[in-house]
Amino acid sequence: MDESENWIDDWQEGIEARLARTRDFANRLGEMKGSARSGGGLVEVTVDSSGALNDLYLDDGVRRHSGRWIAEQVLSATRSARAELVRQADLVAQQSGAADTAEGRALLTALTARLRDGGQ
Repeated sequence: MDESENWIDDWQEGIEARLARTRDFANRLGEMKGSARSGGGLVEVTVDSSGALNDLYLDDGVRRHSGRWIAEQVLSATRSARAELVRQADLVAQQSGAADTAEGRALLTALTARLRDGGQ
């Protein structure tokens, strides 16, 4: 009976440790932001972990350009910032070992899909 109780305790501790690591990884992903520039540095954006535009900087030099050009640069920088966020998340997953767990891979896949779909 003692041996089976020890096995159950070890199994439960393993599950709890895995859950704690997964929560930590999810929290780290939720706090991440990605930034990128475009238009020769005239446009800079930051997106949050959902892919939503979080900050936008337009240098005064954008005044020399059309509204359409500015919009294209904002969209381009936003796509690049989301791609940067995915790269950062992948790096964190690799460094933390989350990439080696089913839960970590699922979180990373969900983040990547969400950002690929435009942050919706």
